[in-house]
Amino acid sequence: MFILTENAKTELKNRMKLADTKPFIRLQMRKSCFMKVKLTLEEMIHPNDAEITKEELHFIIDNGECHYFNNKTLDFIPDTTGFKQFEII
Repeated sequence: MFILTENAKTELKNRMKLADTKPFIRLQMRKSCFMKVKLTLEEMIHPNDAEITKEELHFIIDNGECHYFNNKTLDFIPDTTGFKQFEII
């Protein structure tokens, strides 16, 4: 489905340690002029979700948004202001 960079994997694992009760990482696309990734930690899977396991991380994506992540790379990079964010490239 998608590739996970080392930077993204490291940041996600750090966030998961801080939120040890929420085992799933929800990936969504922010619907704006820039296609940025919205990432939240959640406790459960919804009926319309696809679950993808990569590098011992459990991702959930609404089936209607899976096409945004097909054959893409999830990366964690700083933008020009120094704010760090996840991007799909």
